[in-house]
Amino acid sequence: MSEHRSDTKNFEVITATPERLPVSPGRSHRSWSQEAKERIVGEKFAPGANVSAIARAHGLDPSQVFAWRRKALASGIVAPFRASPTDQVRAF
Repeated sequence: MSEHRSDTKNFEVITATPERLPVSPGRSHRSWSQEAKERIVGEKFAPGANVSAIARAHGLDPSQVFAWRRKALASGIVAPFRASPTDQVRAF
């Protein structure tokens, strides 16, 4: 049979306060002006633009550029590209 277990359940609560180690670098958050964001997002709309290259050039993560672009599209600052009805789309 199984061994006898006590009906009481004990547990210990461990409380800790996080402390930065002296060897770990502090992280600072950069703030970008609205004009800088608009300029960087505007670079994305140039023909043949590569979001990763644009992000690297400005020291950003590509996901940040995509997030700024998404907000710009949602706010109506920029409009999405629409191909004209006469343009043919080729599927490979």
